Amino acid sequence: MSVIGITLIAFFVLLFLGLPVVFVLGVCSIFYFVVSGSIQLLYTVPTRLFQGMDSFVLMAIPLFIFAGEIMNRGTIVERLISLADVLVGKVRGGLGYVNVLDSTFFGGITGSALSDVAALGSIMIPAMEKAGYDKEFSTAVTAATAIQGPLIPPSIPAVLVSAATGISVGALFLGGAIPGLLVGLACAVIVYIRSRKRNYPRSQENFTLKRLLRGITSAFFPMLTPLIIMGGILIGIFTPTEAAAVAVLYALVLTGLVYRSFSGKEFLSSLLCTIMTTSKIFLIIGAASIFSWILSIENIPTVMADWLLGFSDNVVVTLVMINIFVLFWGMWIDTAPAIVLLLPILHPVAQKIGLHDVHFGVIMVLNLMIGQLTPPFGMTLFTAQAVGKCPLMDLIKELVPFILAQVVVLALVSYLPLISMVLPKLFGLIEQ
Repeated sequence: MSVIGITLIAFFVLLFLGLPVVFVLGVCSIFYFVVSGSIQLLYTVPTRLFQGMDSFVLMAIPLFIFAGEIMNRGTIVERLISLADVLVGKVRGGLGYVNVLDSTFFGGITGSALSDVAALGSIMIPAMEKAGYDKEFSTAVTAATAIQGPLIPPSIPAVLVSAATGISVGALFLGGAIPGLLVGLACAVIVYIRSRKRNYPRSQENFTLKRLLRGITSAFFPMLTPLIIMGGILIGIFTPTEAAAVAVLYALVLTGLVYRSFSGKEFLSSLLCTIMTTSKIFLIIGAASIFSWILSIENIPTVMADWLLGFSDNVVVTLVMINIFVLFWGMWIDTAPAIVLLLPILHPVAQKIGLHDVHFGVIMVLNLMIGQLTPPFGMTLFTAQAVGKCPLMDLIKELVPFILAQVVVLALVSYLPLISMVLPKLFGLIEQ
C-alpha cells in the first residue's frame, strides 16, 4: 500500500478514536513526511501552517465571533424571543415556531450554528419543556434550526469558502440567504406536523397591536445588524472584514450604551471566549492547509476529480455524487477543515460540470451544516445534546425528520440554481 493510502487510513482511524481534528491533521502530516522519506519538508511545516492562516478575509471570523458573543450576553436573545413569541406564539406548537424564528433572527447576527444552540438552547429548551413539550423535541428543534446561522448572512463558513477559493464573500453571503430561510421553513413544517400529532400547547397570550409594537421596538436595533453588515458591503462602504469590525462596534454600543446590559466583566469573558474559539479555528485551518498540501503533492485532487467525473458526464448525477461525498465528510470532521480539504478537490469538478462558483459555495456550506447534525462527530448535534441534557439516541430519532426535510432543501438548492443566485445577481455581485 502507498504512503498516502496508509496516511488516509490513519486519518480516519484517529478521527474514529476521537482525537481532536487539529491533532489528527498534524500527526498524519508528520507521519507522511517521515514515512515517505521527505523529512526535509518538515522544515516547511511552520511556514505552511502560517500561510494557511495568513488571509485578510479570515480576519472577519474572530470579529464576527466577538460580535456574536457580545450580542449573546447582552439581552439580545431575550428581545428576539419576545418578538417571535408575539408573531407565532399563539398557534399550536407556538414555542416550536418561536424557536425556528429566533434561529432565523439570531443567525443573521452571529453566523454560527454553535452560538445559536448555546444562546437560544439555554433559554428555549427549558421554556418549551416547562410548557409541555418533550425535551428531545425541544432540543431537536434547537439543533435543526441552528444551521440557518451559517447560511443567513453573515456566515463564518462563507468566509472560509471565500478564503479558500477567492469567491466574493458578499455574493456568498447573499447566496445563502434564501437557502437559509428555506431551511427554517422546512423545520417549521416538521414542527407543524409534530405539534398537530402530539397536541402541543399554544401561547395563552392573545395577539395585540400593543404587544407587537412593544416586541418590534425591543428587537428593532438588534434586527438591524445584518442590514448594516450587508448594506455596507453592497454599497461599497466597507469590505466584509471591515463589516465584521463594524458589527463588533455596533454590538458594543447597543448592549453597553443603549441597553446597558453588558458589563466590563462580560466584555472580558466575551473576549476570552472569542480568543479560545478563534485559536481553535485558525489552528485547524493551518493544519488542514498542510494536509491539503500533502494531498496536492500526491495528486489526490485530480484523482478524486477524475473519479467523480468518471461516473457520468451528466450534471445531475455528478451533483448527486458531490452531495453524497460532502455529506459523508461533514459527518466526520468539522466545517473548517472540511472546507480547506475538500474545496481543492471539488471546486475543479464543479467548474467542469458548469456550476457557478457562488452556487457551488452555497451547496458546500449547506451540505456541511447538515453533516453537523449527524453522528458520529456532528458538533451541532453534540452541543445541542449537552445543552438539552437529553439521551443522544432519543435526540437523533427526533432529528431524523428535520434532517430529511433539510436534504429536500439541499436538493432544491442543488438543482434550482436560481435559489442561491437570484440575490447576488439582483445586487450586481455576479454577472447576469
